[in-house]
Parts: sequence; C-alpha cells; structure tokens
Amino acid sequence: MKVKHSLLAKALTIALSSSVLLSACDTNTNTSTISEQSKAVEQNKMVRAQSESLFADYAQMRANQVSNVSYNLQVMVGNQSTTFSGTTEIQFDLVANNQNDLTIDFDAGTVENVLVNGKAANFSYQQWFITIPADELSTGKNTITVSYEREYATDGSGLHRFVDPENGEVYLYTDFEPYDANKLFPHFDQPDLKATYTMQVTAPKHWQVISATRETKIDEQGENNLWHFPTSAKFSSYVFSLHAGNYAVWEDSFEDIPLRVFARQSLKQYVNTDEWFTPTKQSFGFFNKYFDVKYPFGKYDQVVAPDFNAGAMENVGAVTFSENYISRGEKSTQAKMSLANVIAHEMAHMWFGDLVTMRWWNGLWLNESFATYMANLAVEKASDFENLWDVFYSGTKQWAYRSDDSVNTHAIELPVPSTGDALTNFDGITYGKGASVLKQLPFYLGEENFRVGVSNYLKKFAYKNTDLDDFIGELGKAAGKDMTQWTQDWLYQAGVNTIKVNYQCTDGKISSFAIDQTAPENYPTLREQRVQVGLYNLVGDTMSLTQATPITYKGARTEINDVIGQSCPDLVYPNEADWGYVKVDLDDNSLAAVNQHINSIDNTTMRLMLWQSLADSVNDAKLPADQFVNFAIANIEGETDYNVVRKIAGSLSSALGYLTTATRLGQKDYSAVYQEVEDLYLDLLAKAEAGSDFQKMWYSRYVSTAKTNKHLANLTDILNGEKSFNGLAIDQDKRWTIVAKLNRYQYGNYQALLTAEQAKDNSDTGVKNAIYAEVLRPEAEVKAKWFNVVVNNPDKLKLSTLRYIMWGLFPSEQEALEAPYKDKILAHIPKLNEGSDLSLLGSFTGSMLPSSCSAESESELAKLVTEYADMKPQALKSVKATHQQVGRCIKALKLLK
Repeated sequence: MKVKHSLLAKALTIALSSSVLLSACDTNTNTSTISEQSKAVEQNKMVRAQSESLFADYAQMRANQVSNVSYNLQVMVGNQSTTFSGTTEIQFDLVANNQNDLTIDFDAGTVENVLVNGKAANFSYQQWFITIPADELSTGKNTITVSYEREYATDGSGLHRFVDPENGEVYLYTDFEPYDANKLFPHFDQPDLKATYTMQVTAPKHWQVISATRETKIDEQGENNLWHFPTSAKFSSYVFSLHAGNYAVWEDSFEDIPLRVFARQSLKQYVNTDEWFTPTKQSFGFFNKYFDVKYPFGKYDQVVAPDFNAGAMENVGAVTFSENYISRGEKSTQAKMSLANVIAHEMAHMWFGDLVTMRWWNGLWLNESFATYMANLAVEKASDFENLWDVFYSGTKQWAYRSDDSVNTHAIELPVPSTGDALTNFDGITYGKGASVLKQLPFYLGEENFRVGVSNYLKKFAYKNTDLDDFIGELGKAAGKDMTQWTQDWLYQAGVNTIKVNYQCTDGKISSFAIDQTAPENYPTLREQRVQVGLYNLVGDTMSLTQATPITYKGARTEINDVIGQSCPDLVYPNEADWGYVKVDLDDNSLAAVNQHINSIDNTTMRLMLWQSLADSVNDAKLPADQFVNFAIANIEGETDYNVVRKIAGSLSSALGYLTTATRLGQKDYSAVYQEVEDLYLDLLAKAEAGSDFQKMWYSRYVSTAKTNKHLANLTDILNGEKSFNGLAIDQDKRWTIVAKLNRYQYGNYQALLTAEQAKDNSDTGVKNAIYAEVLRPEAEVKAKWFNVVVNNPDKLKLSTLRYIMWGLFPSEQEALEAPYKDKILAHIPKLNEGSDLSLLGSFTGSMLPSSCSAESESELAKLVTEYADMKPQALKSVKATHQQVGRCIKALKLLK
C-alpha cells in the first residue's frame, strides 16, 4: 500500500504512433483492441524515450518482445560504503523476427560489464536503461549478465540506506512501486513481465537478510555471511524485496505459515508483538477461507522500516511498514485498529496484486481498492474491533469524497501513459473511491455472488496478469448479471452524485415518495445504485429508525413505492447504513430535525453521517463556519460515541481554521470563540476517564489547538511535570509535540526546552522533531538557514528529513516571513520539474507553494495552473489543488457575518 500521505499527467515527450495515442486517450479500449495494437507495435521499430519513466506503449512492445523471464541475482551490501554492487543474470525468450533493440531498466548506476549469451556485448548505457542492439540477440533462449554498482538511496526508494543515530547501526530496505526495482538490479521493470528470482546476498555477519523466500543456507565468509535464497514463485518485480541489517526479530506461526516481525534494535523495547501477530493470524484465517485459495508464498515476514515514505508495501512474503506504527507510548484503540487494518490490507495484496497482478498501472486502482475494501471486511469479520465501518466512513470514504469533489478528480479506471503518471494516482480515488464502489457491489450483486466471483478470479488467473474486464467478468458470471453499464458509469466516469428525497404525507402516512439524483455540471453521469431508505421518528426523547427499505435507484428520478403507507417520518435518510457511494442533500424537514434532535438519534452511524453532512456544508460554503462551530460546541458534550465525537472534534477544528483566518485578515475578531474551544478541549480532557481513548483524543486535540498564552503556559507545565492527568503518560513523542508548539509561538524559554529535549532523545525521530521545532520559529534567520538547505543542499539530508523542514517552514500565520521567498519558491519548482526526482518535486510543491486566503492569491494560482500545464503531474496537481483550496476559503469567509 502506498499512502502516500496520503499520496500528484506527464506530457509525452516522444512522438507516438497514432494508434498508440488513440489507445492512451480512449478509456473504452477493450482487450481485443489492445491485442491488435500490440501486434502492430511489435512489427514496428520503436526507439525508447530518454526519461526517468517507462512509457506504456514501450512496455507493451517489450512484453511482446520477451517472455519466460527469470533472474539470478548476486548482491553485495555492507556497513561502511555508500554503494552496493551486484551481478544480475537474466534468462528470457526473445520473440522471432525481433526488430527492436532490447532495453534493460537500471537507474543511475555504473555498468561494469555486460555479457550476452556468454560473450562480451556491444551495449550502451544511458542514465535510466541499458540498450542491447537487436543483432546481439538470438531468437528463443537468451542469457544476459550485467555486473554493476550503484549508490544506496536516501529518499526511501530502491535500496534505501539508513544509519541509526542512536547506535550507528545500518539498516537497508527496498521499496519499488511503481518503478524503482531497477534501482536495485538491472531488469525488465514492468508488472506484466513476471519472473522467478534466485538470489545470493553477501552481508555483514551480524545482519539479518530478508527477501521473498526464506534462506536455505548461510555460508560464513570472513566478516561476512553469504545468504542463499531459493528460486521464488513467479511474480512482478515491484513486489520483490531485499531488506538487511541488524534487525531485531520475533517469530510465531499460523498453521503451517512461519511468521516473523522485524524492527530496528533501538525500537525493540517499543514493539508489542501481540499488536502484530494477532491481527496477522486473524487475517490469514479470514482470507484463506474467503478466497478459498491457500496463501501461496510459504512464509510471511513483516519488516518495520526506517524512513519509509508510505504506510506499508505488499512485497511478496516480506511486507514493509512505516515506523509510525510503532508507538513510544500507549496506543489508542483507534491506532491499534489502524495497524490491524494495514496488516490486513497488505496481506490481501498477497492474493490480489501479487498472485494475480494488473497488466499495467491503469489497474493500480483495482489493486489498491480491493485490498482496502478486503482489509476492512477482514477486520470487521475476524477481529475484536467494533464499529469498523464507521471508521471506514469517516476516514477512507471521506478521503474519496474530498478527492472526487476536487479539481484533480479523475475516473477510477483511466489511461496511465507512464510510470511517472502512476505515481500521482496513489490518491483518494485509487484507494478511497475504488474501495467505496467495491463496498457497494456485494449489496448490488449479493454477498456470496461477490465472494464466489473473487475466488474464481484468483483461481483462474493465479500467477498471471489481468485487465479490468477479467475481474468484472468473473463477478458478472457469479451473479448472472451484465456489468457493462455499471462498469461504464462507475469506473470510467468521474464525479460523485447527490440524492435528495421528495415525499408527501397524507393523514400521517407517506402518500408519495421519490429519490431525485443530480450530478455535477462537469461530470453529468447519473448512476444506478442499491441503497436503503431510512425512516426515523421521534418518540419521546428518542429519534429511532422505524423502517429501512432496500431500493435500487437510477436516472434523475426514481419513484419508491415500497415506503408508501409508512408512518410519516420526522427524518429521512436515503443512504441508511451507508450502503452507497453518494452525497445526501437533506430535505427541509429532516434538516430541521437534525438541528433540534441530533443527540437524540439512537443510531450512531446516522449521527456520524449527519455530522459529516454539516461539515461538508461548511467546506462547500453552504453553512457559515461560525454557525457550525457554535453548533458543535453546544452539542459535543451530549455525544457519547467515540467515533462520532472524533468526527465532531475534527470538523470543529477545521471550521475553527476559517475563523482564525478571518481574524488574522482583520475581517472579524473570533479570538473569543477560539479561546472558548481551547477551554472546552481542556475541560473535556480533565473530565475524561483515566487511560481512556477519549482522554488520549482530547489531549491530542487540546495540544493541537492551544496557542494563547494561558494554554501555552499549561503546555509548559505539562512538559515540566507540574500539571498532569491521571492515566495519561506524557511519552517522548508527546513531549516533542509540546516543544514544537512552544517554539512556533516563541513561548517561554522555548530554546532551552528544545536543547534539553535534544539531549534526552537522539533517536531518528528525535532528530527530525528537533529540526521541525526549530524550523517552526517565526525568526528570519531560521527561515533563511533551512530554506537554503531545502533549495541548495537537499542531498545532505534524507527526503524524510527534508519533509519535516518543508512542513514547518511557513505556517499560515507566518505569511510575512514567507513573502521574501515567494519568487525563489516559484523559480525552484521548474528546476525540480526538469530533474528526475519525482518524490522531491511532489513534496516541495505540495508543502511549499505560496498561497493565502485572498483574491490576489487565487488569481496568481490561476495563472500558475496555466503556466504549469505542461509540467509533470506532481507539480500541476499541487498547484491546481492549492488554487481550489484558496477559492473555497474565500467563499467560506464570505459567509461569515
């Protein structure tokens, strides 16, 4: 899973044949058309573009050029050097009558020697690939051997090297999706050229070495060991892996599957193995039965890797996780559930993604969406966690709605011209909307039909590559349903619909009832979907569900006869229990009921969805932010469900941001309201049950909100141990949060507190947090120092550290300090765009793009949208999103009175 934290179209730089251009633009291209185009490409001469990306048309040609691929890898890694070396032996079959040179992907290394079928080859090497002339190759079996050297990565891609500042230990891990496996070894780095892998690794004697298979033997070689890994199953290279270092290891098993967890030695004391092994075993039990396909890869390792940029990654048999999943304090239930969910997500990929794999990156959404949906299903069915789908609704689904309502929305299934474009599709559509759409399919097709279709798909296409039609086809067969229109409407068209009920009552009974469906002007598709109509009535002091009626609606209006004759409701919600992917516009009667009785509704999921609707109204500039803040303050203490309270508090903080902006701009002074929220959070923290999830949540909300002197003084007392809350431990990570806040507002002896904290915590997390706390200070010399690092010396720091700097440089209230750097930032983006570091480009534009809630800023960003039109999507998408956010802020402020 790439969460790409949460997670940014590249202009084609080469002339493509007209047939390829048409296939790239036509979202309805079917399998037979692709096959015909493949044959045409195979017969034509094709020269590969000089680019950091692999283009779809070239990959398609190469998939027809070679087959039956296997790799024999020898890799040498060590403690001291900043480089590693290796030899790759590639065996493959070459198509008859081949007219094209063969390229082997290998990023930014040194090629020392190339042999073709045992003889020295005439080859060339550019920065991104090795080229073997066609006349050096033979029809049928070929063997190419490449000896090479390469620097370790420092940006979390390829083979990443990390030095632990606490003890000097070196740790290595790989992260390859979508196109970074060629940073470890030269090969054909595309998902539809599946291969087997045999590997030998030379590494320091005290290291662990982990890969897709379990080692068969370890030979001593002086100060090193030689690890032998047997031939693997056949799978795509982006899910191959090599992790090494003095990792601490814990072992367990599920039935006949060996399980291991690895983490840095300096984090060993914080690893709670039950939090890892229990959900792992539960997920294996669920998936083996649900898929009716036994886990196919023998063993299962989980490696917690330093500097990991995503949440986790589904490497075959050796999954990697961010160290954010190891807490230096006590975890909340929510945090434990989140870890269980990610464990299940990556495990689901072992079947869907690793065993059966998309042909090209246009299938990324199905890979990630399926794992996201199945993870939630597994946690719901197999774990002890409760209210799982409420968490899905307030997290994953809202990510989907926000993404689908943004200027960067796109169809779920869309053309992906290159691997560079694939990078930008790790977003809320790929994960959130896709998973939400899959979630409604069991209601639409029937739960067992859906399960059987998935199982048949996995059995039929095991160890192969597939297209969307293969998956949808198996679902349709299992349910006996034609999925053509559903696929076209839901997967090939962008946008989210809105539904609203229109009903009449006569003599206390419903006499007419219809659902009206609308669509955004730019995305006018009206869809068919199965939902439940929920009718609620107030009896005494309680608003209860009196009728839930499953219905299927489609088109602009659907008459619903099944509810006629029911008691006239006080509140109607046409997506009861959140079956559908759709926005709900409440009718006037229902909206009035919500305003008067929201805490009287006895259905927690309904209260959660109604609060979300109110928050959406603020974001859509339909409800003034101050009205929402006052409504939330008045009702939050009356809510008892953790997930609902968490939603209210999150939305309250967001709405409060608009009031802060209005105050800063001199539109109206909302300082008193802000302080009321600070006081409220402190009061709720003090009242919370000792050690409870509520206490942890209110503490977090209080610290994130506190900024006035009264509450900054409280934070200082908490840091110094002069103020405490029974059951709440102020661990090291909580201490850093306070230190950062005090430095941001230059409160008290902030420099001395930072210096003291640095002395106490020299961990990697401590180093990053210390930099972040300093960067936040509203001091011109501090900004100059760290801006220079980001722009002129980024190679001196890891990308993970650079991100901390960029996040902290210019908080919203420090606009005046940002002003001198505005032109420099805008001049630096085109320079990054010309380079090949897409991760740094995305991080810089996402964090550093100057903006403010003003008409001037909106106009400037609108011009940048035009100017950036031909830039890489990492830059273009960032500026488009920022432009939209500024526009929304302006509209929200206009509503304030």
